[in-house]
Amino acid sequence: MQFSKKVEKQRNNLNNELAELSERLDEAGGATAAQMDLNKKREMELTKLRRDMEQQALVAEQQVSQLRKKMQDATNELTDQVDSLSKIKAKLVDMQAKLQPTYRWVLCL
Repeated sequence: MQFSKKVEKQRNNLNNELAELSERLDEAGGATAAQMDLNKKREMELTKLRRDMEQQALVAEQQVSQLRKKMQDATNELTDQVDSLSKIKAKLVDMQAKLQPTYRWVLCL
């Protein structure tokens, strides 16, 4: 009888220990699931941030390209204006050279 009580007591202790270990395992599993959910959310957020960053990089690249084109157009326009003014100046210098003898003649009168 004493032997069966001892066996019964050990069995109860083992059942209690098993229940406690099962509870700890369930808690750990819940924590792992929560951590996995948190990791998944972070991955999704990171993916979104990468996508946003790539989109912003494309927009910035387009803006830089547009600004370069505007600058080139403005440079071309200013170059054309300088060329035009240079031609006008050359014509005026030529006309001045042609008219100078006439001007001197008129002053002498």
